[in-house]
Amino acid sequence: MKKINYSFLFALLFSISLISQEIGDIKVKNKFYGAKTMKKAPKKIYINSFNINYEFYKEAVDFKVGGNGGRIGGNTSNATARAAIGLGGIEANLMQEKTNLLYNNFIARLKSEGYEIVSADEAGKTDLYKNWKKETGPDVKESFSGIINTMPEGYSYFYKRKTNKGEVKKGFLGGIGNQAKLSKALGGATIVDVNLYVMFTENGSNMFKGRAAKVKLKTNLRLASSYMISVPVKTKKKKSIAGKIFGSVKIKGATNHYPANSNISFMQGKVGLGSKASFTGTLKDDVEINGVLKKQKVVAYQKQGSFVPTSFSTFSTYLAAKADRFSTTAKWINVDGKKYADGFYNACNTFLTKQLDAFFSKIK
Repeated sequence: MKKINYSFLFALLFSISLISQEIGDIKVKNKFYGAKTMKKAPKKIYINSFNINYEFYKEAVDFKVGGNGGRIGGNTSNATARAAIGLGGIEANLMQEKTNLLYNNFIARLKSEGYEIVSADEAGKTDLYKNWKKETGPDVKESFSGIINTMPEGYSYFYKRKTNKGEVKKGFLGGIGNQAKLSKALGGATIVDVNLYVMFTENGSNMFKGRAAKVKLKTNLRLASSYMISVPVKTKKKKSIAGKIFGSVKIKGATNHYPANSNISFMQGKVGLGSKASFTGTLKDDVEINGVLKKQKVVAYQKQGSFVPTSFSTFSTYLAAKADRFSTTAKWINVDGKKYADGFYNACNTFLTKQLDAFFSKIK
């Protein structure tokens, strides 16, 4: 009887799976220092964060301020261009199922390598998390405007506080140094953090727009290597007398930016403010998820009104030219919920599998 080559068969089935799910080539990179130290560390792991995020809506705005240039430069109005794009058809229950599967796969792999999973209850007894709040999945929430965060069923994490907008805060500078403190408090356990971002928009070029406001958004569904989430700042009118005189302290067209990097990290031990050993895994490039969303673009463009005073000018002409001008373009795109969930899962799971392979290969 012919011997079956199981390694070849697994590789073949895995490659067929990738093709059927239509994701691009996944090239990962990682940095590891203190591998020998981590190899000797207790085989205990605490999952400090498991953040699975996906974008379903994006809004962008550009503002061109007007001015008074007199008879030479002329007078120009303010111009605002606003573009928005959203995805319909995404099924929340499917996304929760896929997130649960990602987490369960992750736990199973850690256990198969001989690691004990430290519970959230045990971590909650440490001084670091004293008076912190605990949240347990399953849960779906908007982490940023247009970005959904799905928490796996059975997973718990701690946070210090939440802002009025629901943004989670984990201490000073985002909780820098907490992993080292936690590792020491848990008897040298390795602390794991997972952050994944599946995005579908990119900012297009707005060069050569002249006297105008312009916004261009492009679609490209992918597991993002590195991306800057941009959220337009909404101005609020002040109710105080000073506020009514000077208006909002927010600048029109202002945008807040938040970095989004898909990564996984393992940190162990404590030396000074940092860890004794650290593994960080990232992507070399974005991983495109094909066959779900066609590449297209949404553009909003608004020219400034202009007025050059002459001896024939009237005040009404001046007012019409100086009036604020607005342009808004919005588009809603429906996708196949199952294809979206499958592509999302395949890209995230493959990334985690490759990084776990790299991590464990270096500590055996």
